[in-house]
Amino acid sequence: MRTFFLSLLLLLSLSSTAQTEHVRFLGIPLDGTIQQFQDELTAKDCNYDQATSDLLPKGIIAFKGTYAGNEALLMVFHDETTNVVYQAKAVITCQGEDSCEVIFNKINEQLQTEHGTFLSTKSIQYGHETYGYTILSPERVVIGDIGLFVTKDENNPNVYLVQVQYTDTANMRIHEKLKPEDT
Repeated sequence: MRTFFLSLLLLLSLSSTAQTEHVRFLGIPLDGTIQQFQDELTAKDCNYDQATSDLLPKGIIAFKGTYAGNEALLMVFHDETTNVVYQAKAVITCQGEDSCEVIFNKINEQLQTEHGTFLSTKSIQYGHETYGYTILSPERVVIGDIGLFVTKDENNPNVYLVQVQYTDTANMRIHEKLKPEDT
């Protein structure tokens, strides 16, 4: 009986100290503060983009880097109160619809290989396919999602943007709770 209670106590202590898993963007967990995330991006040869960051709303910081072998604008979303990162996005600029489709399909194949299609969704947005992937922990708990979609540059009709957006469920919930209510 004593062994049973010790085993139960050990199991409870392990489950209470288990860390929450987080979605990874470029191999970096969407966890921790914006400063920690920025340091890790910089270590991966991504450069802070001051000019673009100045144009974005508060809580979003831009970097120039590489995503899936393509030059990309990387945007990191963080909560202004806690500075905790909850979302990151790669935006790849393409000249022409054909080159856009090639990049989109390559990234989609990589995401399907990594995350499977069991919990994926497919739809049409702006005349292009859009995919969503639900990310599960090894325990089969939803930890976040990835959205893959194409948009057209509003200022240039021949420029398309492949966008890949990673969202961490736990940190997004915290961010949503902390957002001021609209009045």
